[in-house]
Amino acid sequence: MLSAAFATRLGLGSIAAYCRKLVLAHNPGHMLGHWESVEHAITDSDFLNFCRILQRRYPLEKAEKLLHDLGIDGEGERDAYYSDEEYAAALLGTTPDEIARQAGTSDPND
Repeated sequence: MLSAAFATRLGLGSIAAYCRKLVLAHNPGHMLGHWESVEHAITDSDFLNFCRILQRRYPLEKAEKLLHDLGIDGEGERDAYYSDEEYAAALLGTTPDEIARQAGTSDPND
């Protein structure tokens, strides 16, 4: 959920939509289902309050440790990718094209 919110704030709409889809696939009753998109959710005070709770539960240091435990080096790893979207897709174990397809943001003529 935090990844979806951060992706939205960074202008990575397809990443946010993909993260939302993953959350709802795992938990169809999740509060993210109350909004048609993460862009709509981040304008709601209930959603923002829940994000603050999660951020307190998973502060930056804890998130960095989780990344380290997964073998992800935040320092130079991003430089190996063409874009933030490509890097985020790699972290999610997929490709930007697959994310766009699943998120419904790909061009149907491609």
